[in-house]
Order: sequence, then C-alpha cells, then structure tokens
Amino acid sequence: MTPDELSSDDYQPLGEMTHATLAEFVVEYFLGRTSWLTWLHHWMSVITLIAAIAVAVVQGRGVPRTLGDFGLSIVALFVVILPLHEALHAIAYRLAGARDIRWDYSLRILAVWVIAHRFVAGTRAFLFVALAPFVVINAALIGGAFAFPQYAVLLLFVLLVHLHGCAGDWSLLNFVWLHRERGFWTYDDAVTGKSYFFGRGVR
Repeated sequence: MTPDELSSDDYQPLGEMTHATLAEFVVEYFLGRTSWLTWLHHWMSVITLIAAIAVAVVQGRGVPRTLGDFGLSIVALFVVILPLHEALHAIAYRLAGARDIRWDYSLRILAVWVIAHRFVAGTRAFLFVALAPFVVINAALIGGAFAFPQYAVLLLFVLLVHLHGCAGDWSLLNFVWLHRERGFWTYDDAVTGKSYFFGRGVR
C-alpha cells in the first residue's frame, strides 16, 4: 500500500503527529486519553522502582550509592539505550519492508526518532516496530539484573528510565487501541516532519 492509496474514500484520516512536538502527542495520548495500556505502563514503572529500592535495601547499598546508580542510569539512557532503542526501531522497520529509513532529532525535547519515509504500516507491522525496542531492551535488562546481581540496582534503574523513554511509543500504541474498531494504517513523511494516521471509513 502507498500513501496515495490512503487518500481514497476507503480510508479516513484519524489524526497526525508532528515529530518535533512529540511531547504534545504524549501528553494527550499517554497522560490524557488513558486506557488499560497506559495504566499498565504506569504500573510497570511503579513495580520497577519498588524493585530497585528493595534490592538496594537488601544489598545494603545506602542512599548515596543508590542515588549514584540512578544518576548513572540517566547517563546510560542517553549514551547507550537511546541509540540502541532507535536502531531497533530501524531494524524492525527494515524487517517490515521499509527501505527509506531516516533519523531525526530535537535538542529542544532531547529526543531522537527514526522515520520510515512514506512507508505505510498496518496495525501488525506498526505494533512490531513500536514494541521491538521495548521487548528486546527491557528483556535484556531484566535478564542482566538476575544474571549479575551486583549490578541489579543500576540495571533496574536503567529499566525504569527506559520505560519512561518508551512513553512516545506507548502513546502511539494507545492511539491504535483507542481507534481499534476503525483499523489502523500510518506513514511518516520526512519532508513535512509528520506521521499520518488513517482508519477505514468514508469521508
């Protein structure tokens, strides 16, 4: 399918998202128009924070050392996790069939994102792309926390900040869920700097 095909009467625009103002979309669909998906994400964050603190207490790490691990997790997010997160999005897009994959960023909101220029993704392909970094990175962090307990607090804090870093992906997942009865197709446009969302219907 091509973007031009989505312009037919068989599909109806559901909305659009401007990449440079992603935060506005997140506020609406992650904090405003909530669903079981957003609440699941909130609970995962709470459980991860409790787990990190509990492990720190059991290991007798103390407040300064625990706060040091948290600070290091912020550094790890921007230096390691964020590039890996977007690389996994790019790989997932490639596996889904996209060929014109581009990168963009905003210093204002400290964000980097991958754009599959004018590649139309249906629900299944979109879910695969959106969830790939979440599943791979978080599974690795949880496994690492069990395998290397001496680094468990740090890895759990990295997991916590990565969960928050996935808020944009989860706001998009929530958007799909809220429009599930209409079907879902989307594509990015690197020229306009926007993502466009469509569902079934007549204009």
